[in-house]
Amino acid sequence: MQKKLQTAARAIFGFFSVLIALILFAAMFLAIAEGVTEEFSYIPPLRPREDISAILEKEMWTEEDFDVLYHQTGLTRPALIDLKGETEIILTFQDALYRDWTLGHEMAAFTTPHDILRGYEENGKLLFDLIPLAPLEEGDVLVTSSCHTFGWRNGHAAIVTDASFGTILQCVGPGLDSAFEDVSWFQYASNFMLLRLKDKSVEERREIAQYASAHLRGIPYSLLTGIFSPKDQGESPKTTHCSHLVWQAYKYFGYDIDSDGGPVCTARDIACCDLFEVVQVFGFDQDKLW
Repeated sequence: MQKKLQTAARAIFGFFSVLIALILFAAMFLAIAEGVTEEFSYIPPLRPREDISAILEKEMWTEEDFDVLYHQTGLTRPALIDLKGETEIILTFQDALYRDWTLGHEMAAFTTPHDILRGYEENGKLLFDLIPLAPLEEGDVLVTSSCHTFGWRNGHAAIVTDASFGTILQCVGPGLDSAFEDVSWFQYASNFMLLRLKDKSVEERREIAQYASAHLRGIPYSLLTGIFSPKDQGESPKTTHCSHLVWQAYKYFGYDIDSDGGPVCTARDIACCDLFEVVQVFGFDQDKLW
């Protein structure tokens, strides 16, 4: 009897030893994975800061000027043309791009840290400003890689539904339905890109935003949308997630913005879609993007 008890005790001890080892291994793996993702939470400008005031005063900008202004401000041609003549405003984009930002974290969902800007130091004080945004239009898309889950930088995406009020429609995480939020959600993220559908009228992009407002609000979150349920759910989807919501809005009008065409659309898939042009970049490698 005693021998059997000893054998059982050894078996139980062995089981818990293996279990603890697996837990420690998993914790170590996740810690390493999270550490790797930190390297890509924010990438500072690739070029040293320059005085761009002489370029901004020109009546006409050359291709070289547009290139310099992009790398100094994060603004591409559409945004720069919109802001032509607004020298002081453009310089605020340069200031924001070249600040020495302090990064932090908050939880976008219970499984998903969100890398954010905590502020910047100036004259011994920690100050904070939201990153300025290029002029928005309805139907514009915002993507970020600042959200990561268990070492996977899954990112986040949203669609602009009201440019004048800076309103976006997004679906953040488990247990939450898609809802209207303020665009500032992206303005304190550690990185973001502003995207716009190429060569399409303002009216067509606005129609996409209006469809999203009318049919894609209040939809329950499910990361498995497209795996255990149809990817294209038509006018009234039953489930969605952040990137799927944006994809569904555009798919309804015949645009497949999932660049790899897989069952699950991700924020990176949208960022890499050649149907979009980049309007603004912050915190990403300005040449490689995502």
